[in-house]
Amino acid sequence: MTVMNHVKKLILLFSIIFAVNACGYHNSATEPNRLGEMFRDVAISKVENPTLERWLEPKIRSLLHDEIIRRGQLVWVDKSKADALFNIKIINLTDGSRILGDKDKTLKYDMTLKLQMRVTSAADGKLLWNSGPVSVTESYYTGQEEATQQLIVELLVRRLVDKMNQAY
Repeated sequence: MTVMNHVKKLILLFSIIFAVNACGYHNSATEPNRLGEMFRDVAISKVENPTLERWLEPKIRSLLHDEIIRRGQLVWVDKSKADALFNIKIINLTDGSRILGDKDKTLKYDMTLKLQMRVTSAADGKLLWNSGPVSVTESYYTGQEEATQQLIVELLVRRLVDKMNQAY
């Protein structure tokens, strides 16, 4: 193999490495949290739930807790010991027809969950981060409503934590 072939392979390798890094790919489990050491201990302050879905608040609390612990970037503590507080507002949970059959009978539905999270300093209430509206939509067939509800909450919590880590 000639020196030129080695150089071409090396250039190709570096190009691939550069492209992967440039596209924003990252391993969130090993990436340090952007809050910094000063705001490492976190807790949920409140969850506003204007929907009639009473199961939604505890599900979001549980999944957010589990996602934070799973990633190991922050430490989940009691609210009284937290450096940063999560304030979550569920904007809406909608369910609608997506595909109608020839007799206007719904064949497929879609469900959307939208929320917003603000992270504030526990010491002075200063806003550290605001997610803005974040939503997830999934399609489903008749009989899959409950599984879809669980899925969209899980996906939304992951997306929210990903977004939080990218924005700090």
